[in-house]
Amino acid sequence: MIHPVTNHPAHKRSFIPSLIEKEKVSKLVNAIKMGWIKPRKPRDDTAHYYDLWAQEDPNAILGRHKMHIPAPKLKLPGHEESYNPPPEYLLTEEERLAWEQQEPEERKLNFLPQKFTSLRAVPAFSRFIHERFERCLDLYLCPRQRKMRVNVDPEDLIPNLPKPKDLQPFPTTQALVYKGHTNLVRCISVSPSGQWLASG
Repeated sequence: MIHPVTNHPAHKRSFIPSLIEKEKVSKLVNAIKMGWIKPRKPRDDTAHYYDLWAQEDPNAILGRHKMHIPAPKLKLPGHEESYNPPPEYLLTEEERLAWEQQEPEERKLNFLPQKFTSLRAVPAFSRFIHERFERCLDLYLCPRQRKMRVNVDPEDLIPNLPKPKDLQPFPTTQALVYKGHTNLVRCISVSPSGQWLASG
């Protein structure tokens, strides 16, 4: 500072070590010697990564989940299940009587299509619990199984080629030889008179 507020000399305590710091350091040294404080945490050399499938049991729950086959989805509703279906989906009196006389297993539809003026006029579905119960029965009584692929020999897929002698008529004897061109013939041109041949 050019113009200090006070011009007194520096204190003696700024030149000698602090006794309070000395006591703190001695306490830390004693705690380290006694093992109460560990200055450096011991390093763990074990690998942090491990194999998830090293000790896999095929009969375990996770092993069974690999063979899980999802249940088939329900059929999406069609036009006949609409609250305002087209007229061709509504049953006539004769079709209604024939539908009622059929067995439940033989019916193409398990309900009668009805027409309502608005969606608010549609009553509650009385067969909802029955349909859910039938769905549960189908899933319970029809177990799903995984079919293994059939190993087919690739040689069996190759068709049997016919013998060359069965493919006649085709040229079997040499009738004419043109001499003069010794290399590979890539193109040929015939003169209009048929006397000359130009090959390249």
